Amino acid sequence: MTKSKEHESSSRFILEPIPLDLKKKKMDRSPANHHQREVDESRDGNGVGSDKKILHVFFPYDMEVETLIRLPGKSLMRFLCVSKTWSSLIRSQRFVASYYAAKPPRFTVTFTNGVLCEPKRLFIFSGEEEVTSSSSSLVANLDMTIPSVTLNHSGFKYSSVNGFMAVNDGLKFIICNPTTGQVITFHCKATDTCLGYDPVGDQFKALTLLTSRYAHDPSFMVHEVKRLGRGGRVVSRTQITSPPYHPVTRGRCINGFIYYAASVPAETPVFVCFDVRYETILSFIPTPREVLFWQALTSLIDYKGKLAVVVPICQGRGSSFDRFNLWILEDVTKQEWSKQTFELPLSLPFNIGMGKRMISQGTNKAGEIIFSPATLPDRAQPFYVFYFNPVTNNMRRVRIHGVADTEDFLSRYGLTGICAASFSPHHVDSIAFL
Repeated sequence: MTKSKEHESSSRFILEPIPLDLKKKKMDRSPANHHQREVDESRDGNGVGSDKKILHVFFPYDMEVETLIRLPGKSLMRFLCVSKTWSSLIRSQRFVASYYAAKPPRFTVTFTNGVLCEPKRLFIFSGEEEVTSSSSSLVANLDMTIPSVTLNHSGFKYSSVNGFMAVNDGLKFIICNPTTGQVITFHCKATDTCLGYDPVGDQFKALTLLTSRYAHDPSFMVHEVKRLGRGGRVVSRTQITSPPYHPVTRGRCINGFIYYAASVPAETPVFVCFDVRYETILSFIPTPREVLFWQALTSLIDYKGKLAVVVPICQGRGSSFDRFNLWILEDVTKQEWSKQTFELPLSLPFNIGMGKRMISQGTNKAGEIIFSPATLPDRAQPFYVFYFNPVTNNMRRVRIHGVADTEDFLSRYGLTGICAASFSPHHVDSIAFL
């Protein structure tokens, strides 16, 4: 073997990732360089000669971003430790926004083991939405659990806010990101708090109603707006006031506005509209009484980017329903509502006392209106949701595998009673950190 061939056979090649800070490190990527270069390290750190060669392969920035953006969020969280450059890239606002936009919507199932059970714990599951509208089963995986959370059944309604989820636990307000595992808890001055997101300023804010809902004839209402920063700390607090009203439902954030049902003096039903960006009560939207027929049991949904309410038309004593009205706020400025009535192929339970109530908390990408249980039973049973297509009037039952449907799961986490549950059909993974 010649000397040159012997030297070549003993060479070691190492692939290294491209430096990602392009502002600091400009690289020549002309075809002549073939996106790689060889460094002949003729001496090691002790000054001893070495025949080792290192082959540095530089991947174009766009290719590296395209590769990382395809990975699950939990994998990216592990990659934060690979290098400072990868950590900077993954945490950059540009990459976070691109990741959120590229990911398809998922569904989440959340429930708590209630007030009377020990240990108290909040469970968050998620899974991929169906590719076709004919799926009969989906799989949910347990993303995270949060200990020491006590929630009552009536107030347990979740929705996804730009990849984050939030819930009131008395005076505690809990915000979590199932993708990153981040959990933030801070204390509020009152129990009525909801999470909002300003898509223009990329800013999360929490709105708290300080005036008690039990106050008699207040002359005005006082609210506190908390602007949230890194680490979940409160960057600023602002107090705003509005004319008096009595809140009826929890808030829901849709396209930069928080909506919740209320009644103003003379028992007139309205929806309060809070502008997250400008931190002001934008308006009281007059609402037909039928929209809030079920009062606190009313479920607000995001229907094609608009506020909507599904109102079940119950049979007999209200134990079930086979029809419902869909009320849609067509124009916020003109305060115009539309109404559509749909008939279901089969009846769904609406028995509040027995914990078998089916409610709707949204639609999927295909526009199907989804009905899900408000509670889980006290024994292992399959978890079913119903998908109704308002165009074809067809409905299908879909089983969600993995949601407390085995005796092993129930015994492992001490689930011995009825659990308050919530199904959110339009959650998108986010790798953002508060």
